[in-house]
Amino acid sequence: MKTKKEISKLLGIDQNTLKNWESNRPELHKIVMEHFDESKKDLNNINYLQEEIIKTIKKLPEAKAKKFYYLMQIELIDMGH
Repeated sequence: MKTKKEISKLLGIDQNTLKNWESNRPELHKIVMEHFDESKKDLNNINYLQEEIIKTIKKLPEAKAKKFYYLMQIELIDMGH
């Protein structure tokens, strides 16, 4: 996990802002900290990857989601499926 100092630098904010979020905006603080918690990102777990792919696609506009669908279909065809 990155330190609060590293996270602050990456976000371009003062460390005190992050500390203020912890007490004044706990949900925002939780989201930010979870985003940078690399221990929760199990890229060797296929179930985790599939869930993350689905969540990501749901965030995309329809046209972009279709694009990625077709790209995945092309990959499957290339693999002989």
